[in-house]
Amino acid sequence: MSDRRAREARKHHRMADDADGLARAHRDQRDQLIRQLRDEDPDRWKYDVLAAAVGCSPSLVAIIIRGRRGSK
Repeated sequence: MSDRRAREARKHHRMADDADGLARAHRDQRDQLIRQLRDEDPDRWKYDVLAAAVGCSPSLVAIIIRGRRGSK
């Protein structure tokens, strides 16, 4: 590969793959912690309370708790 742009594109492609893997790991950890909180005290950790604490939407919390997320 002699073209500088091709080398740079390859570098960014690899970095994007690395970032995707890191983001996936963070999402998996977030989902596990949300499920733990909900399982331990569902009366305290309602969807809207979890969402506010985490900084996401109640609909995302619902997806995580119902197990539709992370099945990839």
